[in-house]
Amino acid sequence: MDVLRIVSIVAVVAGHSYGPRLVGGEYLEIWRMPLFFFLTGYFWTRGRPFVYELQARWRTLAVPYLIWAVIMSLAAWAWTRDTPGEFWPLMANGWYGGSDQTPPWWAFWFISVLFFVTLLRRILERFPVLVAWGVAVLGLALSMLPDSLLGRTPLGLGLALPCLFFVLAGELFRYEIQPRIKRNRALTGAVLIAAGLLAVTLGVEPLNIKFSGFGQFLITPVVGAITAAGFVLVFGTVVNRLVQGAARPVNALVRTGTVVVLFHGWLLQTLVDVGILDDGAKFVLTVLISWAVGLVINATPLSPWLAGVPMPDWWVRWQGRRGERSP
Repeated sequence: MDVLRIVSIVAVVAGHSYGPRLVGGEYLEIWRMPLFFFLTGYFWTRGRPFVYELQARWRTLAVPYLIWAVIMSLAAWAWTRDTPGEFWPLMANGWYGGSDQTPPWWAFWFISVLFFVTLLRRILERFPVLVAWGVAVLGLALSMLPDSLLGRTPLGLGLALPCLFFVLAGELFRYEIQPRIKRNRALTGAVLIAAGLLAVTLGVEPLNIKFSGFGQFLITPVVGAITAAGFVLVFGTVVNRLVQGAARPVNALVRTGTVVVLFHGWLLQTLVDVGILDDGAKFVLTVLISWAVGLVINATPLSPWLAGVPMPDWWVRWQGRRGERSP
């Protein structure tokens, strides 16, 4: 599953690196962003208090979001020194959030939407699950309205409603469907992935969640959820066996995910500004540099603030020794 998280993050960077020039991009869009929310539901722990959820998501999502937003504000100022009239509009869109965010805040919307959708799911947990599904379907219906404003709500808050569909789908799959697939899980997963991609070939619209694009009502989200479920089955079996023994490096890469999401928009634009225009080169450099930055951050005491992960072990041990020496 950790490898699948890495693949999903790489897919996000690929989509931004190539943009509309990515051949077959529609096959990526059908599962790329739904997979993030699907995995949130898949790993959902039922029964936690709302306050616990709020505190946990504040530490892991909101704090890095806000600190990186300040850092990107400095980047925006540096970019617009020669055109100061562009600074405040750029700042306004960046801090407002949602679909109007442009580089360097490019992918920030995902972190804020993930924050709100997890809190929404926790609130709705006190009601019968059909209520949560009703809210999700209502959100999908609202996204179908002409010029839907869900993506233009502050911090993309409105997108939490339709994105709840994928969280619930992941939760349903983990607790109700997957346990019934006793045999041939890898084959079943491959069939589900093939079915999702075939549906796109047959004309099912891909998703563009940032701009409240959820395709054909219910059909596109269902296809996205089925494809995500297929990836979970394949990566939970075949890929899991292939990466046995590589748990530590894989986990280290996964823990950089928030940094990669928040940092890569600035990096991509910077690469373009210095003359690196080849899409493949931008993609490779962005993946390598973003993950390197994340690994460095996670090895320092800045990790809780910039990555939303605990302090590194060496720092905790050093602090412990300092405490033992104190009178």
